[in-house]
Amino acid sequence: MLRSTAPSIRTHPAWQHPELLARAWALPVARRYAPLLSQGVTSICGPTSVANVLRSMGVSSGKNPFQRFGLRAMSLNQVVAESAEVVPPPWRVEAVRATTVEALRTELRRSNDDRYRYVSNFSRAPLFHGGGGHHSPIGGYLEAEDLAFVLDTNAGYGPWLVSAERLCEAMNTTADWSTGMTRGLARYSLTT
Repeated sequence: MLRSTAPSIRTHPAWQHPELLARAWALPVARRYAPLLSQGVTSICGPTSVANVLRSMGVSSGKNPFQRFGLRAMSLNQVVAESAEVVPPPWRVEAVRATTVEALRTELRRSNDDRYRYVSNFSRAPLFHGGGGHHSPIGGYLEAEDLAFVLDTNAGYGPWLVSAERLCEAMNTTADWSTGMTRGLARYSLTT
């Protein structure tokens, strides 16, 4: 499914509500992302998202932490594989495909725990009624409101809030038609 019948999330009152955004930025992990790097002429969303994750871990990083060129489309599996080369121990990274809203909520709750970081791979089309695949870090979860805090690496969008249901819909889109693989989350976790 590429296009939702629901209105664009830009019309939802929570999308960039100043008070809710302030609360989201105050979440334990979200604070570690400030200032947020935006993608630019040397790196697009996947590498820039990982650069933000690394910086949230206290690792100095430019917009492209990968050894390969930063201006290329990347699948979730590629982001995970190349992240594994640059995340410091004892961090590890794996792909998670939360196919239900409840499974996604479980991951979103962890996004407020300092032992986890997430990069979401989603299609913009179900959310904004246009656009393609995109990667952005998840800064946290306002559980009472059921809102994920998406730290969009595209400065034209800026950070925004979206319901777990709509984010799940956008992540459960096919990313690779040849394999049928869907988008999902890159989950970074501390191993102890």
